[in-house]
Amino acid sequence: MSSDVHALLARLPGFPVLAGQRVRLRGPGAADADGVFALFSDPAVMRYWTSVPMQVRAQAEGKVEEMRTEFTHRDRIHWLVTERRGDAVIGSCSLFRFDARRRLAEIGYALRSDHWGRGLATEAVSLVLDWGFHALALRRVEADIDARNDASRRLLARLGFQREDPPRPRFIAGHTLADAEVHALPAQAWQARGR
Repeated sequence: MSSDVHALLARLPGFPVLAGQRVRLRGPGAADADGVFALFSDPAVMRYWTSVPMQVRAQAEGKVEEMRTEFTHRDRIHWLVTERRGDAVIGSCSLFRFDARRRLAEIGYALRSDHWGRGLATEAVSLVLDWGFHALALRRVEADIDARNDASRRLLARLGFQREDPPRPRFIAGHTLADAEVHALPAQAWQARGR
């Protein structure tokens, strides 16, 4: 079996659905525009993002279509996070910037602020990491975060990520130039955690 990341992505029969104890990750659909808008229009969620909060629902419709197109082209896998017992969107998690030669990808995530503090983001990110290391045979996953985002840093540390670079000016978050940190998790470190 080939371990080429792009070949493995191309062979996916459909959007991978991931299920944990409390969350489920699935592909986006047209009916998700309201949930996507609720997530990405929240100033608390978007505080450390390089884009500003969405202002109108049409932006969410465009985002859903973009997510679907990215999967069709296998450029990005952008899961929507729901609670296990329902189907309403409460967050997102994605793998992107696939590097076939080095077998690495970048991970991103967001969770609605009314669901913070429950460990749901940690569970969702864990599911994506496990899938990426196994289904795509990734050797490494990176996360590039705003250096002021303490909650994201703690989430990554819980999952075994290590900060690699000193913070450097890189992000425009809102209207502010912000430092970015690169955190990385090798496959061996993930496997050593008993996953």
